[in-house]
Amino acid sequence: MRFVVDKEVLQDNISKVIYSAASTKVTSILECVLIEAEDVVVLTTNDMKMQIQTEFNAEILEKGAALVKAKLLSDIVKKLPSGDVEIIKEDNEVKVRCQKIEFRLPSLDPLDFPKMDRKPVDSYCEFVATEFEDAMDKVIFATSKDETRPTFTGVLFEREEDFVNLVGMDGHRLAICKLKPIEVDGEFSEIVPAENLDDITKIIDIEEADKVRVSFFENQALFEIGSTSIIVTLIAGRFFDYKNVIPTEYSTRISISSDVLESTLERASIVSKDEKTNVQAVIFEVSGMLFRVMSYSTDGRYEEDVLCDVEGKDIRIGFNVKYFLDVLKVLDGQVDLYITSNTSPSIVRPQDDQNYIYLVLPVKMPE
Repeated sequence: MRFVVDKEVLQDNISKVIYSAASTKVTSILECVLIEAEDVVVLTTNDMKMQIQTEFNAEILEKGAALVKAKLLSDIVKKLPSGDVEIIKEDNEVKVRCQKIEFRLPSLDPLDFPKMDRKPVDSYCEFVATEFEDAMDKVIFATSKDETRPTFTGVLFEREEDFVNLVGMDGHRLAICKLKPIEVDGEFSEIVPAENLDDITKIIDIEEADKVRVSFFENQALFEIGSTSIIVTLIAGRFFDYKNVIPTEYSTRISISSDVLESTLERASIVSKDEKTNVQAVIFEVSGMLFRVMSYSTDGRYEEDVLCDVEGKDIRIGFNVKYFLDVLKVLDGQVDLYITSNTSPSIVRPQDDQNYIYLVLPVKMPE
């Protein structure tokens, strides 16, 4: 195998597949990237949870395949100067040449590498790439990292008529984004691991693709983004019946700029940490047309009257400030906060996007 390609092209394509190269303390074939040069150059990685494959054009002087450590190759290419890079496979060795620089890496047997296995598709949906990426930003943060509750560690992809509901939750909060696909076919309700989706959004940025196509088959999902294909293993289990916990009425509504509320809560968080529970609690108090934000702990006390529009009943309610700050980081413009009671979930909705809803449970207010 022998080919020549621009350093930037090679670096970009390695950066797409590096996310599914396993990181182990012992030499493992799953740490490697499979390099195949035929009509185009194809790079493949597979950590048995996620498989990524991408292809690019190069000057192919000799066809063939090689298998080298992915991170090692990535680190090498990043440090090379601009210009052409030559990749040569000779016997059990891969040479990486650029100008007067040469690295020699051991190559494992390419035939031992687990190839990407594509199967017939049961259903699919296709989205505008920028809209899909924005939707992921608005739901992934609400998922859990607790592996003992696996269905909470993923994002639900659920078809509902002409829309796809993307849902993330961790038991204390819930984010729902209704996204209109370019195309959709078949019925599906599948849970995709959030950590894989986080990597996929990074690949979308590198690819600068216009569309993202998501196909489901057996226990896997295939994401096609430009010249890159990603197969992930779905999370087994039934997702929480989230629709039944969405309040249909409210007693108090607060309309406020997301930037104003975010900066207010950042100030409140400074003295909000409870040493016993380790929760950063903040209190919202509505009295007439006045909206006051408060927090206190052994470190001090904070109060601020916030300029906003208020309607409905007076109420005093506590929240984990982190859960509000997380959602405000992904929202712009005016938001509406709907409060039902100090024991029921409250809703945050952006005024300019009625297809997004965020629920957050209140917390017991500090004494």
